[in-house]
Amino acid sequence: MALNWNIEVIVDFIVSLVILINMIVTYFTSKSQKITSLLYIRLSIFGMCIFMAMDGLSFLFVSEMLARITGIILFPTTIFLIIGINYTIRETFYSKGLIMCFGLGALFTYLTFQPGVAKPSLETGYLRMNWTGAFNILAIVFTALMALYLFYWGLKTWVNAPVLIKKEASIFFLGIIIASPVGMVFYFLYLMEPVFILASDFSMIIGILIFLIAILREPKLLYILPFTVYRISVKDREGFPLFDHDWSKSNISDTIFTGFLNAVQLMSEEVMNIGGLLDINLEEGILILRESKLITVGLVASKSSKLLSESVVKFTNDFEIKFEKELRKSVKNMSQYEDAFELIEKYFSNFPYKILKSKKQPLLLAGKYARIPLEIENKLKTIFTDEKEYEFIKTELQRSPFYFTKGFLSLYDEVKKEERISGEELKYLDTEVSNNK
Repeated sequence: MALNWNIEVIVDFIVSLVILINMIVTYFTSKSQKITSLLYIRLSIFGMCIFMAMDGLSFLFVSEMLARITGIILFPTTIFLIIGINYTIRETFYSKGLIMCFGLGALFTYLTFQPGVAKPSLETGYLRMNWTGAFNILAIVFTALMALYLFYWGLKTWVNAPVLIKKEASIFFLGIIIASPVGMVFYFLYLMEPVFILASDFSMIIGILIFLIAILREPKLLYILPFTVYRISVKDREGFPLFDHDWSKSNISDTIFTGFLNAVQLMSEEVMNIGGLLDINLEEGILILRESKLITVGLVASKSSKLLSESVVKFTNDFEIKFEKELRKSVKNMSQYEDAFELIEKYFSNFPYKILKSKKQPLLLAGKYARIPLEIENKLKTIFTDEKEYEFIKTELQRSPFYFTKGFLSLYDEVKKEERISGEELKYLDTEVSNNK
């Protein structure tokens, strides 16, 4: 039997191999190994890899059976892509599009076993296997669904991407544009002229390569949409703050946030057991609380999430282990717990920072990197004689606008003046009382 080698078979095999290699590479990136949404997207990409390989084999052997199998592979490929995108956008599998896809899939599966759904024909100088009738229409529908979902996901991610990862989001969106809208244009042209299928294949492979590279460089792209993480705070069992970290500005005030933490600590025996989790719904989000033997951890996010709850539990456990010595000694100095940032990187590294709203927004340096005028620094030393207290106040003033520092010093001088006046008045009153006696 002579094999039907042609340019389309070769291109199919090349595209399939490149897609497979790119998909495998994503498994060796530590930041993206355990991302649930990426797992389903990988399965969809793997489905596309099998689709291209089977398409090439159906042409190579001019096989109607292989052409049927090639077509039906579009069904699970579309299902996995929709699930992955749903999970990325809303952290849930369910959507009306998914239900519709299952309904069409049942019909598609039935048509697969009907006679005459694939026939060989001589086009562009070689034999091709073409789908026919309703089977071909549903195959086009599944292809269009994947393109539409990809484009919607890419656009929504790019629009909502924070400033710090906007560049990666632009690369990601560019890849999706090449893979879906551009690829679909060539695909519809292929329906009129078969030679355009080669351009469609190459645009798909280039697009997938680009957006996978963007995800590998910045996995935070997959966590822009499902929720926003605002802040995490750690307190000891007496209510003293030990560690704070912010990802984004929240409408929940520090007073409300601290109040909830303190209230739960006071009622912990009635509200939650040690080691348990508690979700408190607020008007502007949700507060996830974790109580352990030595600390209470609170995280504010836009909505509840299983992933966030699991991250809070792991963070709490490791924080208690890492700083057990300090916690047992009731160390209150927050500087002793700064290394907890390592745990943030370990358990929350994929969550994007949304504090910056614009590239032109001014940044505040940490106290140890910022400087204040020497005159003001010397003034502070005379006010705060305790070294630790001086360093703390200095750091806070360094992170504040300059006019605030001047206002602070002016207020201090006024208070000192009032204290001297009050002292002199009290001395005069004591003298008057003595004379009257």
